[in-house]
Amino acid sequence: MRSQVFAAAVCGLLLVASGAIGAHAVPADLSGRLDGALLFGFVHTLAALAAALLPLPGRLRLASGWMFLAGVVLFSGIQIARLLSQADGPSPFDALGMLVPVGGIAFMVGWGLLGLAALLAGRPESRP
Repeated sequence: MRSQVFAAAVCGLLLVASGAIGAHAVPADLSGRLDGALLFGFVHTLAALAAALLPLPGRLRLASGWMFLAGVVLFSGIQIARLLSQADGPSPFDALGMLVPVGGIAFMVGWGLLGLAALLAGRPESRP
């Protein structure tokens, strides 16, 4: 649980730094994409914190938090890196673009696992 909170804190720090840099470095026509990537990143960083701290038993809750964090890195992180690194041409991170949908799927799996953890929390066999 502590490692998940630490990882979420690092994601939050990097997202704030990226937003600050992006406010000055990303062209106005791409700022909407940056805002979207930051929003998804922040929402799912908070979801990972919630998953780590919710009073639900079992591994599903923690797995959901790690899926949220994987999504932050793959979905938001790659998009932000691509936007911040494309000064006058292609970004060196363009090759990683194919992983962005994997990050989106990780977000969805995280929500599914968190919901399942909540459903199973009241069942006697799910208690440690």
